[in-house]
Amino acid sequence: MRSETLIKTFNAPAAVAGYRLITFATGVNDVELADAVSDPIIGVTTSIGSQDNGRCDVVVAGITEAAIGGTVTRGEVLTTDASGRAVTSAAGTDRVVGIAMADAVAGDIAAILIAQG
Repeated sequence: MRSETLIKTFNAPAAVAGYRLITFATGVNDVELADAVSDPIIGVTTSIGSQDNGRCDVVVAGITEAAIGGTVTRGEVLTTDASGRAVTSAAGTDRVVGIAMADAVAGDIAAILIAQG
């Protein structure tokens, strides 16, 4: 169910797994794993992810797939857990990556609509 409309290439100073939520890192064109609900989540890594100090393709718009870190229901607003996996947002102050497009449980790779906030 993927319909990725914008993929941007960044540099990842540390290795990042595929299908993980991403935030900005210190360097101008650097990204890292989003691991706190306060992180400004910019997108989701492609299935490839990145190696240390490697290029990292990040889906920043459209419908893509993300690793799921808990039980989510289609239509719920999603944020990140400490491992960069999508989980249901519990507070109005959480930074969000988008909306679940399918029901899923921890360990699944599931479709999400990117809608950062």
